[in-house]
Amino acid sequence: MTGRAEQYLYEGFAFCGAEPFYAYLIQTEDPIATLATLFGGKYYGIDSNVSFRLMAHLLALTLNNNAPKNILAPIIKRLPSACVNKDKKRLGTAEKTLEKYFLAELRPDAELCPLADIGTKPVFINEFVALVSSIMDGIENAGSAKGVVVKNTAKIRKWLADYDFSQSVIADTKTDSVTPASTTDAAEKAKIVSVACNPPEDRVPAQKMTVAQPEEDTPADMIAYLAALLGKASKATAVVKAESTQQRVKIDALTQALETEQNKLHGTNQQITGLQDTITELRKKLSAAEGDIIVLKQTVEQRNAVIAEKDAEIAERVKMAEVLCRDRSKQADELLQRLASKIRVEYRDFVDALDVPMSCDLGENLRLQLQSIFDILEKGGMKIE
Repeated sequence: MTGRAEQYLYEGFAFCGAEPFYAYLIQTEDPIATLATLFGGKYYGIDSNVSFRLMAHLLALTLNNNAPKNILAPIIKRLPSACVNKDKKRLGTAEKTLEKYFLAELRPDAELCPLADIGTKPVFINEFVALVSSIMDGIENAGSAKGVVVKNTAKIRKWLADYDFSQSVIADTKTDSVTPASTTDAAEKAKIVSVACNPPEDRVPAQKMTVAQPEEDTPADMIAYLAALLGKASKATAVVKAESTQQRVKIDALTQALETEQNKLHGTNQQITGLQDTITELRKKLSAAEGDIIVLKQTVEQRNAVIAEKDAEIAERVKMAEVLCRDRSKQADELLQRLASKIRVEYRDFVDALDVPMSCDLGENLRLQLQSIFDILEKGGMKIE
């Protein structure tokens, strides 16, 4: 997710909302890291109105597609803080945004994951419940909600109410499970803790010494009291051991998870190293290609200059050819006119002889005229033979 893509996500929100980011999110190997990239981006929170619209639409998309809980939890956690402006007050457009980008976009058949099961702290869920309930109150008071918005409002209210009910049941269960030992006075508790904290080797001699004392100096009630304390200390020791075992199991699990993450990090670092080598190689090729482009540009410029010079030369020659063509045409016309003027005399004699009866003298004259015409044409440049 590059900075340019993040910029297009916010600037193009009015056209396609959070759909491009959600489509990208569900394809990534680590959606939590992708969400962290979004929340830590340069443009997130600059315009609180756009950021809140993005979060509201993203929540609707995750619920519509029954997204995993680990994707839903960070969005619910971030939604209340996204609805706050720079003055730490709730956005004035919160009702309009939630109605348009969440309630109107939420499908009526969407399955809502119980809020108590998404795996985030109750304080964040309580903030989410309080914010959404308050905004929906404003929408209902305005009286502008219709159709699917009204149905989804009722659906969301039931979703929030189920979480409140589950929390109250958990609280009642915890209250009922309190042991009678909680009524013990503070002094007795202090004694129990003191005895429980001492090592077994410190307690056993004390027990023997107490037993060894004369019966008249040690009341029976005191012995029973110490025995009870020892029993409670044993129970406390067992509880501590059990908790220690649980902690050790958790530590082992965390250690294994840490090793797994370290292996992933090592693999990622190797990939980064390989990609850096690839980038370096590509940069070298890019530099070489840029050099070739510069050389080709220079060659193109030189050839363009030659082409321009040739074009100018061709234009000049075309002009000269046109001039020569005009001159030749003019010369041809003049030659024809000269020939016509020379032949015109012979033609007149021929016309005058058209009505004269043919005789030997007339035939001889005509032959002489033809010879004269041929001589005129040959002198004019025509090659007859």
